[in-house]
Amino acid sequence: DERNTSKPLEMNESIDKPSDNELEDATTIRESSIQDDIALLAIGGEEIPHKHPTSKISQIYLPRHLTAQKCGFVTKQRNPDYGTTLLLWQTPSMFLEEAARSSCDRFKITAMINVPLSAQCHPEVHYDGRRLLVFGKDHIGLIILVYHVLGTRFDQDEFNDSKKTKLNAKGEESGGVVNLEEECRVKFVNRIRHAGLDGLAYFDSMLMTANERYVVINTKAGHLIGCDGRNASEGLFVIDLEDSSNGEAET
Repeated sequence: DERNTSKPLEMNESIDKPSDNELEDATTIRESSIQDDIALLAIGGEEIPHKHPTSKISQIYLPRHLTAQKCGFVTKQRNPDYGTTLLLWQTPSMFLEEAARSSCDRFKITAMINVPLSAQCHPEVHYDGRRLLVFGKDHIGLIILVYHVLGTRFDQDEFNDSKKTKLNAKGEESGGVVNLEEECRVKFVNRIRHAGLDGLAYFDSMLMTANERYVVINTKAGHLIGCDGRNASEGLFVIDLEDSSNGEAET
């Protein structure tokens, strides 16, 4: 009968495996190739005016109720010197009928937002396919920035009717928006400041969740909301976006 004559491995025998340095080198090469892909992306033969294209993508934001093929997705990159940049990725055929869409349609960057917040800030981001919210801190204090994203043709008229904003010296529209397509895909629509956004120190975590109408964030300035002065200082702050679009924040 056949028997297994292989010699068992002794405990003191070395096994050929990659060293820690080799593993680190392989990881670095893999990350570098991903970063280079973003750095070399071009729109219309021109490089994207990205301040820090080789920064790692720290987070990807996908709508909860729609697929990425229908409304795209947003990625976040942060650099301690230049701050935070958001990239909007969409497919060329996302505005076509379902039957006309290609399953192999590739995503491309259609807009970029150089978020006008402190470079030391780690902003919270929410994207639902139509509205993009950014909660962070600028030179004045805590603030929520509201952007409108063209994700479906239902909003086409609103984008067509909106006036084109002037570009600043950096080639950005209001809110740090840089549209990379002939058709505008993102526009800055509102900023929200409120006493209820105060109280968070640099070491406190900023938390945010939202739906199509309401935004909920954490606060340590609840006692400043209302006039009785008896509210608790820590808790959740709820903002009604329908009222804030008229210049007021309902709490």
